[in-house]
Amino acid sequence: MAKLLAATIALLALTVVPAHATCGHVKRAPGASAVGTAPLAIGDSVMIDAARPLARAGFEVNAKCGRSPRGGLIVLRRRRDRGTLPKKVVLALGTNWWVTSGHIRRARRILGPRRTLFLVTPYRSWRAVSNGPMRRAARRRRRVRLVDWSAAAYGHSDWFQADGTHLRRSGVRAYTRLLKRRVGVRTMSS
Repeated sequence: MAKLLAATIALLALTVVPAHATCGHVKRAPGASAVGTAPLAIGDSVMIDAARPLARAGFEVNAKCGRSPRGGLIVLRRRRDRGTLPKKVVLALGTNWWVTSGHIRRARRILGPRRTLFLVTPYRSWRAVSNGPMRRAARRRRRVRLVDWSAAAYGHSDWFQADGTHLRRSGVRAYTRLLKRRVGVRTMSS
């Protein structure tokens, strides 16, 4: 009886593990409902929980737990080399490793002069994240836009898991709405 109870508890525990706790895989979600080419959203573990809602909102999503800015650049290079970069690219990185001016400069070079780079400022309730390079790039560069998630999230502890970083359902909804509005995504139902 004790073994059955232990097995049942273990099984239930697996069903309530948030997506960010299952690190090591890439979560991809095609933005099939977008009009034209879907914007590509590249993110870290924060984006994993929002992958499906973002795809329904018209984004093509590529999120990976623990992804660094360098890892995001690798995804961009591969897409450029295959000729599959869309006109709009979202980088939602920096939760684990700070995004530097050098990362942004390399991303802009990969994207070229005709694509727009959207930089999502990361948010952690327990420790400030340096968003200065993103803010400066958005002020100074024509084809760089800021999606200020850190400002939108401030004061909304109900949007976050206990770790103060990863999203609850209400946070996923807010995150998806903000990205859709700032990037200007239109879907068939819009």
